[in-house]
Amino acid sequence: MQTYDWIVIGAGMTGAALSYELVKQKFSVLLLERHPSLQGATRFGYGGIAYWSGTTDVTRQLCAEGAALHRTLTDELGADTEFRELDLVLTIATSDDPAAIAQAYAHFAIPPRLVGIAEACELEPLLNPAAIAGALTVKHGHVSTTALTDAYIQAFIRLGGTVQIDTVQGLVRGENLRVTGVIGGQNTYHSANVAVCAGALSRSLLKAAGIERGWP
Repeated sequence: MQTYDWIVIGAGMTGAALSYELVKQKFSVLLLERHPSLQGATRFGYGGIAYWSGTTDVTRQLCAEGAALHRTLTDELGADTEFRELDLVLTIATSDDPAAIAQAYAHFAIPPRLVGIAEACELEPLLNPAAIAGALTVKHGHVSTTALTDAYIQAFIRLGGTVQIDTVQGLVRGENLRVTGVIGGQNTYHSANVAVCAGALSRSLLKAAGIERGWP
């Protein structure tokens, strides 16, 4: 019986990234996914990376690290994540004071720049100039969620990770109710640690296993 260091449930963007980072640290990792291709939230994700929007020490650090990571991630993973930086345009209603709105963003990690109506319409030609008093603009990161997830999974496999298509039906509980594996439709998988990254299904899966909020 093979026992993994980690089992990750869900091969969306979160599960794929976590699995990759774990196998990079030399852990043996099994990534479980019920669909051969993306079907959940990652497939329909916007892919925006608002690395300009940190307002605390922690979120500023996360924003800076995220920006640096995504600028090199295509090379690291060996596949195109379709990362690009776009001009985000935040319109200001005619009933608002543009200077006051700009001041409200002054404490962000990268404060958006206040622009007039003409420049706003140059950045976004579909805007109605009569409906705005101006706009804020800032560089905004963007990736393809499907391309990024696939890149993570392929890099994970190259590093020795294992992907298994199976429907998770429950969690194995050992001594002291510790989770020691995953019950699938095809097999039972054993591990020292389990991470649930199943999106909207995470809560129902944990509830079915008797794990409620507040458990250690």
